[in-house]
Amino acid sequence: MGFTERLARFALDNNSFDKLPPDVVLLSKEMMVNAAAVALAAAAQPEGRTLTQFVQEMQGNGKCTIIGMGLRTSPVYAALTNGTMVHLLDFDDEITPRGIHPSCTVFPAVMALGEMNGIEGKDVLTAYAIGCEVTSKLAGIDRLNAPALYPVSSPCRHRDGVAGAIGATLAAALLLNLDQEQIENALGIACGAAAGISANLASGARALQCGRAAMNGVMAASLAQQGCTGARNAIEAVGGLLDVHWNRDKVDQEGFFAQLADPYDIIDLGVTLKLYPCESASHTAIDALLQLTQQYQIESGQVASVHVGVTPRALGCLPFVTPQNGWEARFCLSYIMAATLLYGPPLIDHFSDAAVQDGEVRQMMDRVSVEAAETPTRLIPNPSTVAITLSDGRRLQNRVEFAQGQPELPLDAAELDAKFLYCSRYILPADHIEEAIDSFRNLENIDNVTGMASVLGG
Repeated sequence: MGFTERLARFALDNNSFDKLPPDVVLLSKEMMVNAAAVALAAAAQPEGRTLTQFVQEMQGNGKCTIIGMGLRTSPVYAALTNGTMVHLLDFDDEITPRGIHPSCTVFPAVMALGEMNGIEGKDVLTAYAIGCEVTSKLAGIDRLNAPALYPVSSPCRHRDGVAGAIGATLAAALLLNLDQEQIENALGIACGAAAGISANLASGARALQCGRAAMNGVMAASLAQQGCTGARNAIEAVGGLLDVHWNRDKVDQEGFFAQLADPYDIIDLGVTLKLYPCESASHTAIDALLQLTQQYQIESGQVASVHVGVTPRALGCLPFVTPQNGWEARFCLSYIMAATLLYGPPLIDHFSDAAVQDGEVRQMMDRVSVEAAETPTRLIPNPSTVAITLSDGRRLQNRVEFAQGQPELPLDAAELDAKFLYCSRYILPADHIEEAIDSFRNLENIDNVTGMASVLGG
């Protein structure tokens, strides 16, 4: 049995809510709350409105909600738009050891088809959990048994656009009740469009690659349902997905299936639900700085210099030294530290183009130095040390091993609710905010997700 056939078989064999471990159910629902929240925040951004206008101009009419826009479109365009918005602000969930953001591709697919077809919440939840698991495991298929602390360089340069498309396809296929042959065809169709490049890191195109992966999943499953065919060995074949994106001969195909859902990655590796809308490798440094300024009541005017020690991997994830726009600022540690000193915890507005060009921030950046001075371990993969020298000569230092929102320090329900409120405050009325959160947390008991999806429309 080939890889594609086995993957389709896995999805069908596990397509039952009763087979989901309780901790997977609980965390999946929290991930969906988070995904909805950050998409609502993105709806208030110019890029979200631009994409929505594009969809309207393409006559994408239908029954599926564009989150935060008060509009409906087809399942394909809803997946494209909502997937882009989930990832737009770099505020979505992350399975860091895999280098993957599963919700930006799987969540839009299941919500679109769930709403379109009036599907039960437990079925949507099951498809979502399976889609996220496949996305994560596939993203790390070239290093499943490696002792790597964090993602290492691999031929696959944008895992969300590749692995995410496959996870979204499987999730969509389950909600459309495809059979074995149809799922294999859907995977073949999806593999042909699975793509993405890391060069788009600091641009809106990075998020669009995630939206396209979600759209790819819905389209592939829908086309297969209508009789379209694809190579039924498209993943493992010479010239197939593994060959093109991962170097087929060097991946552990048997190890992949041995570990698939045993255990689920979101439990075994954990999921980061971000507290800050920027590159997650910066978050321990942010927390280290915030703890210092709060403990010693430090104001920005007292700071003569700041030195930040991070791991080499973190420094590689934060490549920009002098950001020119809000996109680059999310991946610039000196900017993030300067903004945190001036304003406190980083917020969405701190990553606008105007905020980046502010003279006060630029001056503060000149006081920040960054160095790859931390050594990661398997237990502590991303520590950061921040040392502040004050104008009176005092030197204060703090080391943080785990950031708030990471699996070791997960957000509790109240903290996630606060994030949802912050993200949706300009989009949803108060009663809709509460209704949306409650709906996701009670998803397995909802007979028809159409109503809960429409609440997110704004």
